[in-house]
Amino acid sequence: MKKLILFMAFMLSVVNASGAKLVEGSLDCIKGDCIKGEKFIAVSLDCSKLVYKKNRPFQDFLDKAPRMDNWEEESLKYFFEKFNEETFKYHFSSVPVTSKNKGKFEMVITPLEINGGGGIKAHAYIFNKETNEKVATIEFKTDGDDNDEITLRDPMKEAGEDLGSLFKKFLKKK
Repeated sequence: MKKLILFMAFMLSVVNASGAKLVEGSLDCIKGDCIKGEKFIAVSLDCSKLVYKKNRPFQDFLDKAPRMDNWEEESLKYFFEKFNEETFKYHFSSVPVTSKNKGKFEMVITPLEINGGGGIKAHAYIFNKETNEKVATIEFKTDGDDNDEITLRDPMKEAGEDLGSLFKKFLKKK
């Protein structure tokens, strides 16, 4: 009986596992001809569409606890760390968007909803910077912490792991 309960708990955790899934377009851009010579993807965070608990302003969530002034930048550092751990073996990494990053592709992480516990539902959009064409949309959901001074630290860690894992699957197919 105990084994059955443990198995059911395991299966429930697998079913409820967050993760990233491609919902539109293709990640073929990270393998094959269109990324020849590309070793990184520039990443930015866009919280302009973020709402709290489906219909409240995101500012209500921010007001729940003290926050660092530069929490967006600090949150992304955790994303880069985890994403790059996943893709390092394949000589591919994520980097902050700067004027020096002349890579062909950019990922824009757009959190859409934050729940009371700090978890997010979000999309990551991959754009071809030369044509401004959206080549892929990735959907993901993460857990979080509602009183972290680095507001999206935990969600960005988890997103880095999940998106890095998704990219790794495509990079393996090279």
